[in-house]
Amino acid sequence: MAGIGFALRQLAARDSLNAGLRSQLHAITVTSGPWLLTVLALGIVELFAREPLGQDAYRVFSSIIVYNFAFSLVLAAPIVMVVTRRLADMLFARDVSEATGMLMGSLATVFVIQAAVAVPFYGFIVDLALEERLLAFSCFLLVGGIWLVSAFLSALKSYGSITAIFAVGMSAASALSVWLAPEHGSVGLLAGFTGGMAVLLFALIARVLAEYPGPAIRPFAFLPAMLGYWELALTGLLFALGIWVDKWIMWFAPGQLVVAGTMPTQPTYDSGMFLACLTMAPGAAMFLVIVETRFFEAYLRYHRAVAMHATSQEIARHHGAILDVLRTGFRQVAVLQAVVCYLAILAAPGLIGMARGGAELVPTFRFGALGALCHGLLIFVVAVLAYFDLRRDLLCIAALFLALNGGLTWATLGFGIGYAGYGYFLAALLSLSFAYVIAVRRLLQLPYVTFIANNRGLR
Repeated sequence: MAGIGFALRQLAARDSLNAGLRSQLHAITVTSGPWLLTVLALGIVELFAREPLGQDAYRVFSSIIVYNFAFSLVLAAPIVMVVTRRLADMLFARDVSEATGMLMGSLATVFVIQAAVAVPFYGFIVDLALEERLLAFSCFLLVGGIWLVSAFLSALKSYGSITAIFAVGMSAASALSVWLAPEHGSVGLLAGFTGGMAVLLFALIARVLAEYPGPAIRPFAFLPAMLGYWELALTGLLFALGIWVDKWIMWFAPGQLVVAGTMPTQPTYDSGMFLACLTMAPGAAMFLVIVETRFFEAYLRYHRAVAMHATSQEIARHHGAILDVLRTGFRQVAVLQAVVCYLAILAAPGLIGMARGGAELVPTFRFGALGALCHGLLIFVVAVLAYFDLRRDLLCIAALFLALNGGLTWATLGFGIGYAGYGYFLAALLSLSFAYVIAVRRLLQLPYVTFIANNRGLR
C-alpha cells in the first residue's frame, strides 16, 4: 500500500526549488485529507458566515458536522481496516480484478450500517427541522463513504488528481455554505457542506474506478474476511473509539452546551483539540514519503531473501537493514514532530487568535499538541507492526489507548478546564511507550517471528 509514497519520493527528488514542498503538500493531503478538509472548510464557513447567520444556527451546523465525523469514523473503521488488508493482499498477488467489486460492496455495507444508526438518531432523537434532518443524514453517509474510499488512495500513484479532488471538495463545501447561509440559515450551511462532501466522494470514487477499471465482480467477497481478520476489524473499532472517547467525556463535563435538544458538545475542548491534531500532519507526510518507502524496500528484500531460501547470514543482513531504516526513520519523524509541537506551543496564543478562539483554548491546544506528538509516533509504530501481521499486538495497543484515554480524561476532570487535554496527552504518551517496547521486542526477534510465531503451519 506504499505506492503513492514512491511517486511522491520521485517528485521530491526532482531538480527544482519547489519539488520538496509540493511532495509534502501532496503527502499531507493523502494522509490527512478528510480531517484537514473539514477543519479548513469549517474555518472558512465560520469566518464568513458566522456573524450574518447567528451564533445559534452556526452551533447547530458545527455540532452536526462534528457528530457526523465522529460516529461515521467509528462505524466505518472496522470495515476500512479489513478492506485495506484485502486490497494489500490483492496488490501483493498482482490480481486486482476484485478491487472494483470490493469498493462497491464495502460502500454499500458502510451505508447500511450507518443508516441503521443515523435514521433513528436524526429521525427521532434530535430536535431539528425536516430539511436539517435529511441533510444531516445525507452528510453522515457521505462522510462514512469518504473514510472508506480514502483507504484506496495510498495504493494509487496519481497524487496530483487526489490533491485536486480534495481542493475542489473543500472549495465547493466552503463556497456553497457561505453562499447559501445568509438566505437559508443553518439549512443553507448544511446543504452547501453536504454538496461539497458529495462532490468529494463521487470524484474520489471515479478516481479509484479509473485505477481499477474492471467489472464489479463479487462485491461482498470481503465479508468472510471480516471473520478471518477479526483482530484487524476490532483494532480499527477500538482505535476509532480511542480517538473520540476523550471528546465524548468532555461533552458531558461541566460547561457543556446542548444543541438541538439532545446533542451535548464542548466547543472549547473540541476546537482546541481539532486545531492541535493538525500538528500531526507534517510527521505523517514524512512517514509516507520518506520512511515508509525506505522501510518497504528493506521489508521486501528481507522477505524475498526468506522466500529464496537465503542463508542465515544473508537474512541477518537484511534484518539489520530493516532495523537501521526504522531507527533512522523514527528519529527523523520524532524530531520533526517535536519541532512542530514546540513551535505550536510557543505560538499558541497567536494561532488561537487567528482561528478566532478565546484565551481559554490555549491550555487545551497546548496539551493537545503534546498529545498529538505522541499520537503521531504511536501511528508510526502501529503501521510498522501491521506490516508484520502482528494483529494481537495491534489489538492490545488499541485497547490500551482506548482505556487510558477514557480513564485519564475522566480522572482529570476535577482539575478544571486548565487541564483539559491532559488526559489525552498522558494516554498517548503511555500508549506510545507500550507500543514502542512491543515493537522493539518483535523487531529484534524478527527471524523468530517470521519462521515460528507467524508460521501458521506450525500453529
